[in-house]
Amino acid sequence: MTFLIAAMVVASACIHPLWNLLIKGDHDRVASWWLFTVMLSAIGGVVCFVRGADVMAVFDVWPLLAMSIAGQYLYGLTLIRIYADGDLSAYYPIVRASPVGVVIIGFLFMNESYGAQVLLGIGLTVFGAFWLQKQPGRRLLDDPRTLALAVVCMMSTAIYSIADSQAVRHVAPEALFFWVETLMVFGYLPVFALMGHRGVILRAAGLMRARPVRHIGAGALAYVSYVLILAAYAKGGDVAAVTTVRQLSIPMSVLLGGMVLKEALLGRRLAASLCLAGGIVLVILGSS
Repeated sequence: MTFLIAAMVVASACIHPLWNLLIKGDHDRVASWWLFTVMLSAIGGVVCFVRGADVMAVFDVWPLLAMSIAGQYLYGLTLIRIYADGDLSAYYPIVRASPVGVVIIGFLFMNESYGAQVLLGIGLTVFGAFWLQKQPGRRLLDDPRTLALAVVCMMSTAIYSIADSQAVRHVAPEALFFWVETLMVFGYLPVFALMGHRGVILRAAGLMRARPVRHIGAGALAYVSYVLILAAYAKGGDVAAVTTVRQLSIPMSVLLGGMVLKEALLGRRLAASLCLAGGIVLVILGSS
């Protein structure tokens, strides 16, 4: 992993907790998520227009586009369901363990192999992330359904990460991002209706009227965050290494949570963060 690629991924990881914090205040999770997707689509369209990106070129790699949409779509739906059915804080460490999913898919279906140092780094990073986020007294097996949803959510992230890393070798990152988000804007609505969520568009409009700057800001930050990841892939970044370094966003999120919510367990979180950071260093050095 070159210094430029590592810098882009680290910058993305630092931005991620900021947009996440901005949308956390919405109690209507479904409408908030749909509005967030609309913001990403709109910002993506503006960027493509300004840059003169060939947005139709993405259909030359339509299988990868479909794979990315399927992964993002499944990720969004399972995350919303976890919010509704279970305790997200207990299962979020699994949701964020996408490097494990990337390695599994790459090994089983793509004939990928990884060196011992990279695998050790991934293991340390995921362990540190899990340790950092795990809440005392919360047992994963208490709710098998939510545990299964968390695993599906994690694998969905791995799927769209792999698809995106392949697609941006052939098309502009901003064009891929625009189509994925735009198609999901329309794709979410019928499924939300089947789930019993009516009037999502009107509810999202209400959220936008109430806090326009916050929602536009969240969309802009999230756009920059993920386009940096796509650019890292386009520069040749290995998907397993990139998704591992992205885990840096977890201690950043915990730090923000501690500042805002005055959370305790500082000693455990410091040790877990050091474990995670050590794993990231191993991955960067091992994939250089």
